Amino acid sequence: MGEEEFDYDSLLKAAYEAVPENVKSAERFEIPKTDVMNEGKLTIIRNFAEVCEKIRRDPNDVLKYLLREFGSAGNLEGRRAVLKSRIPENAIQTRFESYVETFVICSECGRPDTELVREGRVLMLKCDACGAKRPVTVRKGPKPSDKPKGPVVVGNTYEVSIEATGKRGDGIARMGPFTIYVKGNYRKGTRLRVRIDKINGTNAFATAVP
Repeated sequence: MGEEEFDYDSLLKAAYEAVPENVKSAERFEIPKTDVMNEGKLTIIRNFAEVCEKIRRDPNDVLKYLLREFGSAGNLEGRRAVLKSRIPENAIQTRFESYVETFVICSECGRPDTELVREGRVLMLKCDACGAKRPVTVRKGPKPSDKPKGPVVVGNTYEVSIEATGKRGDGIARMGPFTIYVKGNYRKGTRLRVRIDKINGTNAFATAVP
């Protein structure tokens, strides 16, 4: 049997040309920034349709996720989303990034070129770039009709860690299903003791104590 000759460069070129364009691109995906405005007791995401288009997800599904996370009511108004609670801009961005990491980004190649498919009762994230698939694991939030259950009680004090800061510097922490807003100016990573002053749904409002 004769020895077959291979041109390595030609084979490499042919293999590269067979790779989809979305895999060839080395550009790093950046999660879109939400444009948030507080108007009275409302929180308006002015570029909601735009950011949903960039991650290729249904705005209704993204909004449903945010409403569950914040324990708020809300709706779509044209290309905007309106949440019927006053929520800091950083908190909206943090939850939006959590949605993207859970429902959009491929855990194998890190690209956003994915789609959601259902296999039986399991929701799967399928990557069009590398072909990987993984089940989508979602943290279950409380039902809107349920009273929040957890360790947060008005008048009690707790030790928390600041995860983000609001527009005016207020600290944002989490404990179980609750998002805790702490009065004052605090940097991300700060640990402090707080007293719960008020609870509204899964949102708690607190003051730092010695």
